[in-house]
Amino acid sequence: MKRFPKLFSVMTAALFMLGVGASNVVAPTANAQEKQGGGKVNTGNDPRDFSSKFMPYFRYTELENGLEQRDLTIFGMWALNKKFALTYETSLGMKRDITGTAACAGLPETNCVGEVPGGGFLPNGLPAEGDGVETGIGDTILRLFASTDMKFLGGAFLPGLQMTLPTASADELGSETVSGGPILTFVWDANWWPAPGAFFAMMNIWDFDWYKDTGRDNINRYLGRWFLQLPINKKHKLYLLTEFQPVYDFENDNHFSFWIGPEFGKAFAPSKGIFRNGGALYVKPGFGVSPDAEFGDRKWTLEIGFRMFFGPAPDLYGKMTGN
Repeated sequence: MKRFPKLFSVMTAALFMLGVGASNVVAPTANAQEKQGGGKVNTGNDPRDFSSKFMPYFRYTELENGLEQRDLTIFGMWALNKKFALTYETSLGMKRDITGTAACAGLPETNCVGEVPGGGFLPNGLPAEGDGVETGIGDTILRLFASTDMKFLGGAFLPGLQMTLPTASADELGSETVSGGPILTFVWDANWWPAPGAFFAMMNIWDFDWYKDTGRDNINRYLGRWFLQLPINKKHKLYLLTEFQPVYDFENDNHFSFWIGPEFGKAFAPSKGIFRNGGALYVKPGFGVSPDAEFGDRKWTLEIGFRMFFGPAPDLYGKMTGN
């Protein structure tokens, strides 16, 4: 895996620049959903919205076993056309601190040894060595989504594929594993809520290892990302998006973990500034439910970020083929 980080870091940077560049040249979108009279506002959270977005964030994570992690992540969506969209997610500034774990109990006399156990957050753990602190680039997650006309119980159905690439600049910052699997997403409008823009979405991901470095454990897990968005203030365009993450790890004694993260955000109408096609600012604390230190469950998290929207995707395929 030693050649993977440099190769995929270059690929990720190229993909990011291409995606943002393509997004900037298209025309402003009516799909920004903002009506100056106070109608539906785009928060960037609806999985059915295949418009290009730039959504960086900073996240602090503390595991029950004592690991602390800080991530400055480049995250975005590149709308390939009206039917397909690609998301990219890479921590370009990651700091992992395991000095509070059992693996570093001998500090400062003895270096960290052994392995920090993994589970839902760390799919196959990570090696422990040195002073227990490492900074660099993390792995990259790519997701491809497709929009279909199929319905499931009256809601939209969006199939997809997730792939994790071992782009980490150090073994202690990544999984040293190529993994991924299918994504099945279902979305329903919450028409019972009095304000437009409310929805419930269930993103279901099966993640398993395709290729891994020697010494890394197998990955075989179910990851749920379920979202309930409720606009809470029409005048100021405030919203609450609660995310629920059930994780079932088939490789670690069928361990089950659960995490909840309420996102408090404010959407912005299209303007002449950074949000020329609309955008959002948000803060998102998160809490693990009965986290287990043995499996590396999350204790609590805090995420702060913004979303900047671009115009609709150009139909590159149609322009090339005339169809």
